[in-house]
Amino acid sequence: MNVCMLAYAHYINDARIKSYVRTLESQGHRVDVIALQADGEAAVQALPAGTIFRIMGKYQGQSTLMYFWSYLKFFVKSFVLLARRSFRHHYDVVHVHNMPNALVFAAAVPRMLGARLMLDVHDLMPVNYMAKFDAGENDLPVRLLKIEQRLSGMFADHLFCADDNQQDYLAQHCGVPRQKITVLMNLPNVELFKPLTMEKKSEVFRIVYHGTIAHRLGIDLIVKAMARVADRIPAELWIYGSGDYLPEALALTSQLHLEVKVHFSRTFFPVEQIPEMVCGMDLGIIGNRRNLACDRYMLPVKLLEYVYLGVPVVAPRLGVINRYFDDTMIRYYDPENVEQMADSIVELFHDREKREGQARAAATFYSKHSIQAQAERYLELLAPTGVSSLRAGTERHA
Repeated sequence: MNVCMLAYAHYINDARIKSYVRTLESQGHRVDVIALQADGEAAVQALPAGTIFRIMGKYQGQSTLMYFWSYLKFFVKSFVLLARRSFRHHYDVVHVHNMPNALVFAAAVPRMLGARLMLDVHDLMPVNYMAKFDAGENDLPVRLLKIEQRLSGMFADHLFCADDNQQDYLAQHCGVPRQKITVLMNLPNVELFKPLTMEKKSEVFRIVYHGTIAHRLGIDLIVKAMARVADRIPAELWIYGSGDYLPEALALTSQLHLEVKVHFSRTFFPVEQIPEMVCGMDLGIIGNRRNLACDRYMLPVKLLEYVYLGVPVVAPRLGVINRYFDDTMIRYYDPENVEQMADSIVELFHDREKREGQARAAATFYSKHSIQAQAERYLELLAPTGVSSLRAGTERHA
């Protein structure tokens, strides 16, 4: 197959897209990627079997208008590039990653020429809007976003989403036929995530967070919990990643006099580096706030990566996490309760046996959600007869 990945994202640190590309390459398929360009990256880069086209930089700021303009600019550039390449190199499949969902229409030309379109719904845009702006289901912007989701779903041949709660929302609130949706979780690719044996170099209890630095993900709550932990146990926090909230997080760390306890990488990182960063740690930390998106529809990717790499986790008791992990697997605290988060860290510091037992119990998640089986399901769905042949299996999975 000749496949194109289209995403308003940086390829270098998007584990989900890289996982798909590796899966396709391992089966001898050709893959092109159209994505954003980060500082210092080449506009065009060869893959083992394909090419990465980085067509523009990403807008980072607070202006809704500028975000819309950035999306529109990316849409036009990708539409032109896809149209031009479709006449020269026929695509069998175009795999589009949201946000936005409407990016799927940039693949109109390859679709007219026979390509099948897959829409990968990482994030539910109506839900994210409601969480960010405290809006209701019947508010006009939310209704418009549901229409955008429905129309994008109608144009695509098939949709992927990241968990069962997302599938329920797409079917019940956006009118997407359930048989047209397959759950493909953000499971680590075995070629990208290989557990490493890391020798512990000191008695310091090392806690890790990696990913986007954002207020909704509770970075400030994690830093405040460290302030409550600092005088109780010898602990350090390592935060790998970047994002709009980084300046505030750095300022808070300084205000709480935690510069020697909390360390920031201040930059994003290739996903291949995650095992090296995480495997030597004693604890993974999740700080997501309780809002509609985080509570019901955002199963943290970093949580699945900590579990796969054998690192015990402290996390808020949010609905979507609790759907897959029980109290033997995760050390839960009440969402946004900094004191409980700190107490959970201290408890696990003093109980190594509990930490190790928790990590073993959490690993059973992967006996129910097979990485290999999911990769095979993805490849079958991309095949010309994949959707019709797998509809019954998709319904059973739901």
